[in-house]
Amino acid sequence: MNAVLPAGLEHRYEIRQEIGRGATGVVYLGHDAYHSRDVAIKVAHAHIFQDDPQNALTRKAWLNEVHLAGSLKHPYIVEVFDAGVGPNTAWLVMEYLPHGTLEPFSRPDRLKPVGEVLEIIYKCASALDYACRNGIIHRDIKPANLQYVGPGEAKVGDFGAAYWTRGNDDATQVMDIGSLAYMAPELFRQWVTPQADIYALGAVLFRLLTARLPFEADNQAALMFAIINGERPRLTDMRADLPPELEEFVDRMLARSLEDRFPNWNEVLKALTGLLPQLRKAEAGGDSRLAEAHKPAQSELFDRLRQLDLFADLNDAQLWELLRISRWYQLEHHTRLIAEGAPAKSCYMLLEGDARVLQQGKLIGFMGPGTLFGELAFAERLPTTRSATVVAEGSVMVGKWPYSALHAASPELQTKMLQIFFRLAAERLKKADEQYLHLYRQHLQVTQVNTE
Repeated sequence: MNAVLPAGLEHRYEIRQEIGRGATGVVYLGHDAYHSRDVAIKVAHAHIFQDDPQNALTRKAWLNEVHLAGSLKHPYIVEVFDAGVGPNTAWLVMEYLPHGTLEPFSRPDRLKPVGEVLEIIYKCASALDYACRNGIIHRDIKPANLQYVGPGEAKVGDFGAAYWTRGNDDATQVMDIGSLAYMAPELFRQWVTPQADIYALGAVLFRLLTARLPFEADNQAALMFAIINGERPRLTDMRADLPPELEEFVDRMLARSLEDRFPNWNEVLKALTGLLPQLRKAEAGGDSRLAEAHKPAQSELFDRLRQLDLFADLNDAQLWELLRISRWYQLEHHTRLIAEGAPAKSCYMLLEGDARVLQQGKLIGFMGPGTLFGELAFAERLPTTRSATVVAEGSVMVGKWPYSALHAASPELQTKMLQIFFRLAAERLKKADEQYLHLYRQHLQVTQVNTE
């Protein structure tokens, strides 16, 4: 394909086709032969870098995004592999996500299930929390800047309007930029806080649930007035099937006053984690037994795993990666979780309930919630067989990580998991030694009594 790429890029990437074009640049589907992966190559239009005052804002946005390239590493932020600026252009080489953005799912005929929408919002909130803790406020959150990955998953992209809260000269900040319909009221006064992104994501949530924006008007001046002074339609007036708890959550995200809005992303994530079980109960018609039969959403699992001391050393990105390669099951009483003599292919987490450990049919121990088991074979060179059987004692929830998935994980996650596995092995060996010493002392006492 005859694509015009900046000097040097044409030798590093094979251009397959043009996949997008806008006022500021063009996006190509390319192939990186060195890393054997498809990439999206975004190239600025040449006229933007001409010395024209009308292009100054767009130029700054491009430089902003190039400057940030590669500095944010999170499973739910679009990864940038390469970036640069030339005499008359700028470019970004990013991971290729073939499913487009969330924009199509804001149409009335394509709205996604409420549970999936909240899963997407949770993951975007997690990504924006990570960016915020690194001093970055996105400032242009909207469906078109959220890449759809698959059911319940999206990634935050396009940081051209991003604002640095530390370590950056105000003169280089991009001001007066963003999408008006998603802008928090305080931004109209150039008052930038992380809560502006909370408002914007709340507007995205509102649209993904109702196929309309919180505020709508015929022109920008009227829209700005509505955002500052207008009344927003109630969520439950447009969707009678939504629980009041979801209405309250959206109200807090879209609150006009910063005092009434969620103060930070951590509070947003906590509220979402509490909201999802209530939503499942509502979807089950109020029958708590039916609601409990569902497997937990990834956002709930993330929050529950984050609370375990076992995973305290994993950062959010590593914990999300660990969660993505897991499978979770709700199992009944007497279900055999692993069998003695069976091939060792996975390790497991007992998240809810208890289990019995048997060897040759004899009870040798119990497991409680939060126990990781079956992990030692991960470090072995040749496949081994299980040395014991584990059976559910009542209803349990179990997570499973295939060794093959762990071996294919990032080096950082593999290192952390090996540290966890070895620490568990050391703790179990210490406990076994203590039990042995206790039995030995008892034996000595009995022997002493008999000799007397």
